[in-house]
Formats: sequence, C-alpha cells, structure tokens
Amino acid sequence: MGRRRALETQDLVAAAARVFERRGYADATLDDIAAEAGVSKPTVYQYVSSKQRLLETIVEQAIYPLREGIEQIVGSTAGAGDKLEAYVRLHVTSAARYRAYYLVLMADQHQLSSQGLRSYQSWARQVNRSAEQLLRQGVDEGLVRPDIDIPIAVNLLNSALTSIARWYHPTDRLKPDQIHDQVMKVLHGLLLQQPAVTAPS
Repeated sequence: MGRRRALETQDLVAAAARVFERRGYADATLDDIAAEAGVSKPTVYQYVSSKQRLLETIVEQAIYPLREGIEQIVGSTAGAGDKLEAYVRLHVTSAARYRAYYLVLMADQHQLSSQGLRSYQSWARQVNRSAEQLLRQGVDEGLVRPDIDIPIAVNLLNSALTSIARWYHPTDRLKPDQIHDQVMKVLHGLLLQQPAVTAPS
C-alpha cells in the first residue's frame, strides 16, 4: 500500500510541475493539476495539503538528489579533474531529467514558504561552498588556473549549468552526454589550464 501511495504521489508531483511550467504557479489551480494527473480534485487532497506544498515538493525533488551527488563527488578521494567531470555530468543530467522542475524553481521560488525559501537558499550556498572546494583542489593540483577568482568562477559555472534546463529539450540534436562534453571543452578554454607541452628530447 505504501509503495502504491508513493508512486501516485510522484505522479501528482510530476503533473504539478508540468502545469506550473505551462501556466505559472500563480495561475495554476488544483483543478488543473488534478486534470493533468487524471484524478479528481478530492484525490489530490489525499496526497497533498495545498498547491504550495506541491511547489515545495517539486523544489525538494530537484535539489536533494543534486545535493547528495555533489557531496559524494567532493568528498571522494578522486583527483580534481575526475571530480570536475563528475560534477558537470551530474548537473547536466539533473537539468535534463528534471527540466520542468528546474523551470518551476527558477520562475516561482519566490512563492515558497519562508521556511521553504530558507531551505533552498541554504542548499544553494552549500553547493557553492562545495564547488569552491573542488576548484581550490584543482588549483592545488595545477588543473585550474590560479589567477581566477574562485567564488566568481563558481557562480558563473553553476549559473550556466542550471540554465541548461531553460534551453535543453529531449528532442534536441545534442543529448546530455554530448552537452557534458561541450561544457568541458568550454571549461578547458576558460577555466582549466592547458597541460604543459613536453619538449622533444
């Protein structure tokens, strides 16, 4: 029974994300969400208490897996290069998979409750701290250019990765793995030092 309820709740959250993306949070109604999910409005109330709770669940489901993944990457014993590859791949995959959730988050985060907004802002600060730690490791290992301002670089990098959700579409010619490769090429041109060329003996 519990498993079935969780499945139906997830379907409802996904339906809400699609409706909020199309109509905007302010104009969307629980009737719209019920219709999108193919259930009655009273059924919606069996699973969530309000439209705002659906919004907060969307935000949680977009950010929590990302937070856990980033913590695992940064806390690993891998080199900075492998960590950065994994960090970019995680962001790209997440933005593609939860595209509607990201768009709702970017458009309607101001509609969160005070507690929900504080939780989101705390999460965003933690992501930035983790990324700064990663780039500082890169500087120490000679991978990342030492002349960059790390907090600025982190804000630019994370903003760019988050924005993927704005323009990516599953029917695009580039798939997430290919987008990851393109991001890494850009980073090699802007952020990462080129490997030293060994003179022929």
